[in-house]
Amino acid sequence: MNPGQFRVSDADRDQVAEVLHAAYAEGRISLEEHSERTSAALEARTFDDLAVLTADLVPGEPRPALSLVPSTGEPERVTALLTESKRKGPLPVERNLQVNVALGSALLDLTEATFTTREVDINCTQFMGSITIRVRPGTTVRYEAANVLGDSSVKGVGEPSKAEPTIVVRGTNILGEISVRGPKKASMWRRHVA
Repeated sequence: MNPGQFRVSDADRDQVAEVLHAAYAEGRISLEEHSERTSAALEARTFDDLAVLTADLVPGEPRPALSLVPSTGEPERVTALLTESKRKGPLPVERNLQVNVALGSALLDLTEATFTTREVDINCTQFMGSITIRVRPGTTVRYEAANVLGDSSVKGVGEPSKAEPTIVVRGTNILGEISVRGPKKASMWRRHVA
């Protein structure tokens, strides 16, 4: 399937609208063009629909650098009740992920994942356990979950890059920990042996 035929998200439409606003503010398009193109951006369904709106405004390839895969439309769930649950490998990640933990732990390793959208919402419900989310360097992370006698941290993700997705962590963390980390580093022993 042609990548240009992949469905766009609201975040993709917003990004194009920002380019159009900047072009109007700089005098590169008229108010009428701005209005027409912004309306078309809001109604766009695919990346090809969006690309034509900014093709004469931005240099290079108008599509995002992040490699996207088609969405199945189904939210993914990771659940750990009195146990440990892991989700990792080169699997597709949908726009919405649900992680539920009670008296257990969940590892969500997205370092080899492929994404269906540029922004992923991870909705966490965590009670007396832990959730660890591993991301690639350059991933933008927004932590918006509510902590109730719990801890949260974001470490080792580096400077944000447009080639990586935005991860938004939402939900509730009660008496436990939600942490977002960069890729796991090889142990000192393995680095010396290699």
